[in-house]
Formats: sequence, structure tokens, C-alpha cells
Amino acid sequence: MLVRSVSKSLGPDLRTAALVGDPETVAGVRTRQRVTHGWTSHALQRAAAQLWREAGERPRRVAARYDGRRQALLDALARDAVPAHGRSGLNVWVPVPEETGAVSRLQDRGWAVAPGARFRVAGPPGVRITTAELDPAEAPSLAADVAAALRPEPAGRGT
Repeated sequence: MLVRSVSKSLGPDLRTAALVGDPETVAGVRTRQRVTHGWTSHALQRAAAQLWREAGERPRRVAARYDGRRQALLDALARDAVPAHGRSGLNVWVPVPEETGAVSRLQDRGWAVAPGARFRVAGPPGVRITTAELDPAEAPSLAADVAAALRPEPAGRGT
């Protein structure tokens, strides 16, 4: 089966995709969609198909802009010696020793990040940072705050 999503190329709020596969696989997906909440409005599907037909180079430009935002954060984190990864998409994953504390410390610094528990199956703790709206000029500031949030707290703090 081959799946093509428009979420990354045309915008994260346009959550629809096209799939192509052998008849048995496609039938299995259709059966599953009938018994789950996987239905997407026909108007949204038609809009996505029309955008695919008309967009031409636009998806590549949009994808490049998202790639640039993600890469700006990855580069800034690397400069601050913070391990992180994200090869595609709208998110960067930062391994952390403990998710709740890291999320809280970043929130105190004005950044909203997601604890990684709901995005991982069996990996170590981490936080997911969405870069969809990140201004690349803000990446060094965010990276510095991530680095600070990952430093051990001084003894006696918080008591």
C-alpha cells in the first residue's frame, strides 16, 4: 500500500490522504474505516484532491519552509549540545531524563512542548517540539531554554 498525506505538504490542519494498494489491502482499510471514526468529510477530500491538481510547485515550497523550521531548531540544539532528531515532518524529538519536569521547566520559560509518552511505544522518555509555526530566528532561544531545562537542578531547590 502507498499512502500520501496532504498534512505536511498543504498544511497540518488538512488531515486527509490518498492510498493506493492491492484490492485486498484497500478492502481491509475500507472495512476498518466503516467501524471506526476514520471518516473524513467528502468536501475535505474533494478540496485536497483539487489542491493536489492545482498546486504544482507550492507543496514543495511549503514542505521546504517546514523543513527549514525543523532544521533551524535541530541546528540550534546541536550547537547547545542537546541530542535531538527529526528527519521529516513538523516535529523534533528531544530525549529527556524525565518528561514532566522538562515540560514544566520549558513552560515556565514560555514554551509549550508535549511530553513524549503518548507518541512513543517503547522508547525512552522525550519531549516532542512542534516546529510548524516556529520562526527560525527563535530557534536559538528555544534551544538555549531546552538546554537549560535539561540541566540538573541545584541541590535543595524546590523545598
